[in-house]
Amino acid sequence: MPFVKETVYINAPPEKVYDVIADVENFWRFSNLIKSITASGAATYHWIVNVYGIELEWEAKVVENIKPTRFAWESISGVENSGAYILESTKDGTNVIFSMEYHLPNLILEKLAQVVTGGFMEKVASEILANVKKELEVS
Repeated sequence: MPFVKETVYINAPPEKVYDVIADVENFWRFSNLIKSITASGAATYHWIVNVYGIELEWEAKVVENIKPTRFAWESISGVENSGAYILESTKDGTNVIFSMEYHLPNLILEKLAQVVTGGFMEKVASEILANVKKELEVS
């Protein structure tokens, strides 16, 4: 499975960062690739994203919800993925470590995505973290 890991420093306390990250249904605002996120059960969400005109869907369940240090999920159907946000308190803010493994629906699509996108998932992760940082450091 491909693996993505990104880290960013946010000048905000871990509790505030956690509140933004754990607000799953409103997470769409951090990337224009996320088309919708809807609750489908207790701590379970249906995601729809559009990657270069290809719509991908999955159900993900929150498997760790430890405020303010860790928020993790794993897919239970659709595109296979799992990941976590780890928040580390610093003197003046929070280091956020994002990690995710994913497997696209078929090997051909996965190989094509790696060739065409050249680090696409890393770019998306960076975009999301930059937007979370921007929102928290402005407010």
